[in-house]
Amino acid sequence: MNNISIFSIGQQHAGRDINNIAGDLNINQNSPAEDVLKVIQAIQHKVGELDIEEKSKRKIRNYLDNAICELEDKKPNKKSIVESIKQTNEILKEAKTTGKTLKDIGILIGKTATWLGTTEVNLGWIL
Repeated sequence: MNNISIFSIGQQHAGRDINNIAGDLNINQNSPAEDVLKVIQAIQHKVGELDIEEKSKRKIRNYLDNAICELEDKKPNKKSIVESIKQTNEILKEAKTTGKTLKDIGILIGKTATWLGTTEVNLGWIL
């Protein structure tokens, strides 16, 4: 069986192969929050590479900073993390983001969705 699902991020459609993901982290629902923290930090780094307005980048960083704050807590609030991901996606949609960096972000978001125990539909990332 194939582990690829398709979802949209910003204006781009990306495949998520959970076995071939940046950072070599194999994330599942039982992964430690520290691993997911690394994923979110990688997303922040990739956002810096996007060709979007600086204001949009700052907004995304703020939402991802919230997710990082939760992940550093002993009992992360997963609903808060989901909301941060949803808001990040909304900004990317408004910025009409496309390109390889966006695909890389999508792969990392897929890891986060796996850990959250949710699907891309719940994060607003499905077609």
